[in-house]
Amino acid sequence: MDFWYNNTWDANATYTSPVYGQWGEAAYDGGRGTYDASDFHHNGDLQDYYKPFEIHFGKIYGVMDDLRLEHERVQDKYIAMTKALIASADVDGFRVDTPMQVPLPFFKKWAPAVREFAKTLGKDRFGIFGEFYVTPARYATMTGRGKDLSMYENGKFIDGPATLKGGIVYSYYFYTFSALVYDMPELSDGLPLAYEAEKPMLDTFDPMSNRKEYAMWNFCNNHDNWRMQSMTNVSHFHMCLAVITFWPGVPLHYAGDEQNFNSPGSALDGWAREELGVSLAWRAVRTTPEGNPADGDSFDMTSASYRYIHRLNSLRKAYFGNFGSEQCDVVETPETPVAQVLIFTRGCVAEHRITLVANFNTSANRTFSAKTSWPEGTVLVDALSLAPAPELRVGAGGRLEGVLPPVGA
Repeated sequence: MDFWYNNTWDANATYTSPVYGQWGEAAYDGGRGTYDASDFHHNGDLQDYYKPFEIHFGKIYGVMDDLRLEHERVQDKYIAMTKALIASADVDGFRVDTPMQVPLPFFKKWAPAVREFAKTLGKDRFGIFGEFYVTPARYATMTGRGKDLSMYENGKFIDGPATLKGGIVYSYYFYTFSALVYDMPELSDGLPLAYEAEKPMLDTFDPMSNRKEYAMWNFCNNHDNWRMQSMTNVSHFHMCLAVITFWPGVPLHYAGDEQNFNSPGSALDGWAREELGVSLAWRAVRTTPEGNPADGDSFDMTSASYRYIHRLNSLRKAYFGNFGSEQCDVVETPETPVAQVLIFTRGCVAEHRITLVANFNTSANRTFSAKTSWPEGTVLVDALSLAPAPELRVGAGGRLEGVLPPVGA
């Protein structure tokens, strides 16, 4: 596919708009001309990520030429290129990097065209997700049909079809990572607060299933930061895994976590992509008495974390099935939160509900007592325990009581 440079200035040309800023505000081109005949922007380096026009039309890192994705000519080329990739490589979905740097008019044309083409190949639920390293107000503009900051309470949406189904969100990661790595257990209440705050902002309606589906991706580790277990230990990491497995959305696992990889550093400096990197320098870093876990079989299905993640996924499937109703995304939390403890109940049908209780304190036991929707006398079994499963009997008024060890779930 050829993309062309053209240095002809057109004083009457404008950028297709609106584009959106970090707080969901719409920005429109006032009409000062542009190099409209070029497939690339001519606007210099992206420096201020909070300026709507700069983040959409600037050159990232000063080296990556920015395609004029808001222009129909470039969109048509990109659609043709995407169709060829799907057909030739049997692609079932895309994870779009940094979609906040892409003008929304591109997604409004590209996403429906890609989905329609995928259907002709029998891919009726083709997935398109983004990396939402932005504020919720910003990723709200590109989730589903999208909403700007003026649309949260009035039932309106941004004009045009649905774009991204969901994406990798960092807000929940902030709460879990900060609590477990920096000993801030009071952030345990951040997850339910963020979830409630998002509700009026996000269009989660999926036209392919004709119902609302919360499809954000939640994670414990990512390539931009050190692995949690390299700064703490495996017990912290396993508690985080339990939370993201049963929280609404899709649990996302960073490659190598299932093998207990714990090299210091991030993938940005080349250290935390052990199985993919060209350098083998990490082999010299002894992160355990036995050496570096990455210096061995990278597909060891007997590793503790591999088996734990497999168990979590099996429990998720057993209790939530195929996620076939909007009830799946209803989260019940205690009216009175328990300090430093996350408690929530969730299920797609009444007879297959789960209650997760997680202690975000990294050094002390926590006693919890919370009112739930379980009937009095119900016996709850700890499905996460590998030992003989302890039981909790629901007390009067649905009250659930117990004690959790540090980072216990």
